[in-house]
Amino acid sequence: MKNIFLIIIVLFLNNSIVECKGIGGHSGSFLRLGSTAYSMSAGGGFTAVMDPGFPGYHNPASLGFLTNRSGSVLNHLLSLDRYLVSASFSTPLQPTAGIGIGIINAGVNNIDGRDASGAPTGSFSTNEYGILVGFSNRVSDKISLGINIKVFFQNLPFDGNLNSRGTGIDAGMLFKQSKNFDLGLSIKNINASYTWNTSNILLENGSTYEDIFPMEISLGFVSRSNQYDIIGDYTFFRSINSINSNRIRIGGEFKPTNKIFLRAGINDLSPAVGIGLEYSLLKKDDANIDYAFLLGSVGEGISHIFTYTLNF
Repeated sequence: MKNIFLIIIVLFLNNSIVECKGIGGHSGSFLRLGSTAYSMSAGGGFTAVMDPGFPGYHNPASLGFLTNRSGSVLNHLLSLDRYLVSASFSTPLQPTAGIGIGIINAGVNNIDGRDASGAPTGSFSTNEYGILVGFSNRVSDKISLGINIKVFFQNLPFDGNLNSRGTGIDAGMLFKQSKNFDLGLSIKNINASYTWNTSNILLENGSTYEDIFPMEISLGFVSRSNQYDIIGDYTFFRSINSINSNRIRIGGEFKPTNKIFLRAGINDLSPAVGIGLEYSLLKKDDANIDYAFLLGSVGEGISHIFTYTLNF
């Protein structure tokens, strides 16, 4: 009974503390924390936008419109002893395709451990990893289709370590209606879940527990002009337990010069602002540094996100 109590508490902390709003408490919450400072400072609704710092994260179909190779590293400085770091690489495949790979690591540190009687057992940490491999191909000059194959790993400090793994699929479409307006559709976490071997907990050989991720269906747009971009999307979360929810994200970018980008947005009523700078490192205008400041919902605190991207 003590073992079962501990694992339930750890699962709750790892899912609900990592994401404190919307559908927090469901598995895979580290995948919903967002990606780059560029996207997060503009609201995060990038279903119709190719984010050069992590092109396949929001919609794998964006990989079909890559024009150059890029690599990036991201660091999320989060409240509540949470952390998230990631790295990505993407490249076009001539004449009409593109591929990308990304690695995400997230977790919670300094969790106060207690046993079933409430006695302290010391502090512990949890962590999760996600690996995304994406491919996209343009089926016309205006439309691309894409897919991500995802692999997940999670580690919990139970009797040494308790590990889980899982897989999932994302699919998407990107439609460039005109030079100034794009539409995107994505379906994320198709058949995504963790599978836990609970034999040591339940003392029954071969016992397993499947923790299913909510599926995300998103429809987004971007409207561009010489100095302004307006970006947004709507997401419906379909959960296996019928506790469904939705999310609206909207934001924009203002370009006072061709090297400075000012951004602001709202993600489920949580505001964000940020700035981006383009500069020359190895060749002209090949590097970007982006920063985002996020004010989370009640109890979630403030987050700082940094992204460094090199195009080559």
